[in-house]
Amino acid sequence: MTTADSTQPHDSVASRPANDPPDAPSEPDGPRGGPTEPAYRYDGPLAGRIEAHWQAYWAEHGTFHTPNPVGDLGPDAVDGASRQAGVDRARVDAPKFYVLDMFAGPSGSLHVGHPLGYVATDVYGRYLRMCGHNVLHAFGFDAFGLPAEQYAVQTGRHPQEATEANIATIRRQLRRLGLAHDDRRGVSTTDVDFYRWTQWMFLRIHGAWYDDERKRARPIAELEEEFATGRRATPGGRDWNSLAVHERRAVLDAHRLAYLADVPVNWCPGLGTVLADEEVTAEGRSERGNYPVFARTMRQWMLRITAYADRLVDDLDLLDWPEPIKAQQRNWIGRTREQGEVVYRLHDWLFSRQRYWGEPFPIVYDEHGPVALPDSMLPVVLPQTPDYAPTTYDPDDASSEPVAPLGRLTDWVDVTLDLGDGPRTYRRETNTMPQWAGSCWYGLRYLDPHNAERFCDPALERHWLGSRGGTDPGGVDLYVGGVEHAVLHLLYARFWHKVLYDLGHVSSREPFRRLVNNGYIQAYSYTDERGVYVPAAEVVERDGAFWWRDRPVSRSLGKMGKSLRNMVTPDELCERYGADTFRVYVMASGPLQASRPWDPRGIVGAQRFLQRVWRSLVDEDTGAPRVTDRPAREETRRLLHTTIAGVRDDLDALSFHTAIARLTTLSRHVAGLGGEVPAEVAHPMVLMLAPFAPHLAEELWHRLGAENATREETAPGRQERATPGESTPGQAASLAYLPYPEADPAYLGAETVTCVVQVSGKLRGRIDVPPDITADELRQRALDIEPVRRALRGRDVARVVVRPPRLVNIVPAG
Repeated sequence: MTTADSTQPHDSVASRPANDPPDAPSEPDGPRGGPTEPAYRYDGPLAGRIEAHWQAYWAEHGTFHTPNPVGDLGPDAVDGASRQAGVDRARVDAPKFYVLDMFAGPSGSLHVGHPLGYVATDVYGRYLRMCGHNVLHAFGFDAFGLPAEQYAVQTGRHPQEATEANIATIRRQLRRLGLAHDDRRGVSTTDVDFYRWTQWMFLRIHGAWYDDERKRARPIAELEEEFATGRRATPGGRDWNSLAVHERRAVLDAHRLAYLADVPVNWCPGLGTVLADEEVTAEGRSERGNYPVFARTMRQWMLRITAYADRLVDDLDLLDWPEPIKAQQRNWIGRTREQGEVVYRLHDWLFSRQRYWGEPFPIVYDEHGPVALPDSMLPVVLPQTPDYAPTTYDPDDASSEPVAPLGRLTDWVDVTLDLGDGPRTYRRETNTMPQWAGSCWYGLRYLDPHNAERFCDPALERHWLGSRGGTDPGGVDLYVGGVEHAVLHLLYARFWHKVLYDLGHVSSREPFRRLVNNGYIQAYSYTDERGVYVPAAEVVERDGAFWWRDRPVSRSLGKMGKSLRNMVTPDELCERYGADTFRVYVMASGPLQASRPWDPRGIVGAQRFLQRVWRSLVDEDTGAPRVTDRPAREETRRLLHTTIAGVRDDLDALSFHTAIARLTTLSRHVAGLGGEVPAEVAHPMVLMLAPFAPHLAEELWHRLGAENATREETAPGRQERATPGESTPGQAASLAYLPYPEADPAYLGAETVTCVVQVSGKLRGRIDVPPDITADELRQRALDIEPVRRALRGRDVARVVVRPPRLVNIVPAG
């Protein structure tokens, strides 16, 4: 740690804040230098080298491997790298927190709109680790289903090949963003070891019925016993023992939660499959592809979700979910009372798809109907075939008939099995499950991903998902994803989980205790006079209109994607600015729940913020730290501790944009100090930055030598620090588990005064400030408020009249 020159004031205020330097090119490796360019400027290339180093370090040392209390991922498991059982044992005893992102569908690569929620959960998880929690955060892929199959058909690649390639691409993109996932736990619904348990769960659903008197599912064997003993009358009043075997099967099949029925379905010739009600728009078209949908009667697998209608409605009151999402579920279930009878809008779940790329059913048929395979014959592996394309028809051909692709594989369909009465020939079910099947329960598999005996050890399910007591239903502590899943995924997952709960396979009544819907990063797209999309990157604005190759085009704001020719990938932004800059941009651009347009100017602002922090603490010419042991001034301490308190409140409330705004204000104040920064300010500022810009924070922490200042008073479960290059087992050099800064109450709640902020003499806002605020700090805080930015409309500032602490008048140029 360096010490300031004795001739310098211990915490001087510069005559003006340091200016933000313009973007500058740099060499790809090693220190750069030249007559005008600092050798250690924090830019894209330097950020890239820092990020690659720390990502490799985290991977090598298993920094984000979350210990289970028991099992192969328990604290006594040998991870390799530099982990130590004692460290994990301390962490597993810490308060647990399970944060979960909604499954990603690997039908392509990520664009900048996808990671908004992923970065948010990563920031929050990193913060909670620093607050002493044992945080479980994993990531996987919803890889079966229509989107992945359509992508494969369009590209001419087998679905398995295309899916695996896309998963590899997305994993690389996620690693590039520095997401702190436990990579030992990731799953894909297409993994045989995963969908074996999806099939097992289907057999449990098929092997159960709903007891309306007890209001829960029970094993079908208990219903059979009630028929056999006469405690329950059989249909038609016949004696159970007088019924033929196939007649008994028919009676039981009519009560099962998974059953076959001739039902009205939504037939979509353009997709070649039937669709669930939830997959059809109000206009009677397919949600995917916008094809016409026709009413037909077909024999299909159904799941008796209607039996759970009351519980699905009533238990919403137990959940910490957005009220609009609860309202959508209530409206979809549609429970109303009519002429003294309760009726529902909800229909049973159509569970058959005429697709190749899906989970095979663990069902075969004999002459009397469906027969469930025993658990010992699982998994039923999806056969490899080049003939995977669905049979599709003219979208308007309502008379067309569905053809399941698996039905063309006669060598697989016709099979000889011994199911207890000798070898017999059976015919396999040729439909596949819908893509929603695996996504109903994937959060359970993250808990125990390698278990070959169970889908999840009950002790681990109780640990991570169990009820806290009282009316708490249990479930994931925080679930984050898009609002488009309000009905489809969330309703199905709740039903699936409740069946498992009724049958004693889980202790939690609900899968997701708390839900937050992230917004979207939208983008402008442009169409020419034919309505054809043109490359957004090539469009220019001129005289209030938009032009592409000297042709006028129309602009609209909406989704981002390849088909709209407006896709921006995180890869190109990370390459140019660094992943930390991208992370800060997506978190600072607005509230998590709000959608916002992609604004390339915003990412430049995020880069300048990180550059300001870097050059305040690191000499850009030498790379040496710019930190002193000398104490900070009272004003600086007060701002530091109010920032700590405010950022903590913001992170607890998932208000990431306001947390970054506070850190930005602090960084400007620190940049204006001049000379070296007091360590008592530099160290907590870096730790507060760590959840948002983890690579930069790690690098700064070590350049400042801060690890030596944190050896004493490490909290329970924390790792002691070692100097760079000297880490040993139990002394990992990452700051990921260091205590998050805490505000000193002595510097909070100070008296403030109200400052009037004007633009050209017109009132634009008021801000509460310390009575001893400096002119430079007051000037910058006034320029930062949103009403002032709106009033300036991008114009330069000619001058700013500052009369601390009560008045600021901003005069725009022109």
